[in-house]
Amino acid sequence: MKKLFAVVIGIVVLAGIVGLTWWAAGTSAPRPKPSAADTKAATSVTQAADALPTLPGSQMPLPGSPVDPNAPPSSTPGAPSAKGMDPEVFAERLHQVLINDSISHDQAATSLLDMLPAGNAEQQVELSQHAANLLSDEQYGRIRNLLLDPQVNADVKEVWYSDMLNRDPLINIPLLGDVAKQKDNPFQQEAIDTLSIILNPDIAENQGLIDTEIKRYVDELKQEAADNPPAEPAQN
Repeated sequence: MKKLFAVVIGIVVLAGIVGLTWWAAGTSAPRPKPSAADTKAATSVTQAADALPTLPGSQMPLPGSPVDPNAPPSSTPGAPSAKGMDPEVFAERLHQVLINDSISHDQAATSLLDMLPAGNAEQQVELSQHAANLLSDEQYGRIRNLLLDPQVNADVKEVWYSDMLNRDPLINIPLLGDVAKQKDNPFQQEAIDTLSIILNPDIAENQGLIDTEIKRYVDELKQEAADNPPAEPAQN
């Protein structure tokens, strides 16, 4: 009986040793290396963001660098890309620009404008809406061609046309003149009607008056500003 008991105990101990050895071997085994497909999927977003094209003349300035108010207008994106950016890449790229506190609003707007060529119509509209909210009056010349390029999507033009109407008259009156003189612009007639109300009713029947009336109006605004300079802040 004692021998049988000893045999049973020996079997149990041996089984425990074997199980412990198997468990240790399993937990210490190295993890398999990721496959080529896994690696490609993990890096595709970064590669796609880095490969986005930029608009000539509208490259992103380095954080903290001054923005040239006399910079020429950026080239336009032309017709939207049929496919556009991958939605996840687009959302991440847009997010990173909007949360970047190390750059000015003008720099952020320029970065968004740089993304336009790679976007489809919907993405271009969203980029334009954000850029319009960020772009200062001093930098507004950058988007002039967005209103005038025949290849720019009409919905994109609408974003900038609506925003332009809310800008200073020294900005929007000359731009309205450019649009009013451009045949086939979807906002040509609206621009003509607006200038007819603001400048001269005869413009509705004679677009040849546009340049003359705009110059007269702008000169009057400048003279008024010169005659009434802003008051200097009171000194404590």
